[in-house]
Amino acid sequence: MNHIKKPNLPEKNVILVAISNSAGESVKKLNNMGIKTLEITSDASLPVPINTHADTQMLHMGNNVIYCQNEHLFSGELEEKFLINIISEKSGNKYPNDVRLNCTIIGNKIICNIKTISKDILEFAYQNNYIIINVNQGYSRCSVCVLNNNSIITDDESIFTAAGKFLNDVTLISKGSIVLNGYNYGFIGGCCGKISKNKIAFNGRLDSHKECNIIIDALQRNNIEFIELCNKPLTDIGGIIPLLEV
Repeated sequence: MNHIKKPNLPEKNVILVAISNSAGESVKKLNNMGIKTLEITSDASLPVPINTHADTQMLHMGNNVIYCQNEHLFSGELEEKFLINIISEKSGNKYPNDVRLNCTIIGNKIICNIKTISKDILEFAYQNNYIIINVNQGYSRCSVCVLNNNSIITDDESIFTAAGKFLNDVTLISKGSIVLNGYNYGFIGGCCGKISKNKIAFNGRLDSHKECNIIIDALQRNNIEFIELCNKPLTDIGGIIPLLEV
C-alpha cells in the first residue's frame, strides 16, 4: 500500500479513492473491484447540491499531504496515513467560498483561479515551485479530467486556452451533457477519476454525452481505457480522487 505520489496520476492499481457518499452504485462497483472508498459526507456549510463532493472538501497534494476544511474528514486508520492540513478560510454556501480547495494538480503544475483558491494552497505551490496556471474558472478541479502529465479534457474555455500553453494535449468539449442536480449542468472532472495508470472510471455512461466521440478519441490517443461505474447519464459527484495504490 503506497501513497500516490502525483495527485490524480496513479502509477499502479488504485486501492483507495475519495468519493461522494451520494454515488451509491458507483461506490459499490468500486468496492467490488477491490477499491476501498472514503465516502465523503455532507458539509452543512457548503451548497446542498455539492456538499458531499470530494473536490469541494479536500485537495490531495501528492504523497500523504491533504488539505481540507474539516479535520474529521479523515479518521481512525486513515488519519494516521495522511498529513492533514486545515486551510485558513471557512467554507460557505456562496461562490467563491465553496471553491477554496478546487484546483487541479498535474505533476508540477496547478490549474487554479488565484483569486478563489485558498491562500494556504497558493503558498504551498509557491514554496514547492509549482507552475501556476491561472484561469478564470473557480471550479477548476470540477472542470478538468486528467489523463496524464501532459493531457487533459476540459469543458471550460479559459482552462483550454491557459493550459494549452503548458500541456501538449488539451481537449475542449462542450458543457451541458453532464447531470448535476440543483444546477443547469455538471462538469467533466466531477464525474470521473483515474483508477490506474491507464484506466479511468466514469460515474455514468459516456454515450450520454453529446460529444462522447471526442472524449473517447482523447482517451484512445493517450492509451487510456475507461470503465462506466453505473448505467446512468454522466453525473457530477465531485470527482473520484485516487489516494492509495498497491
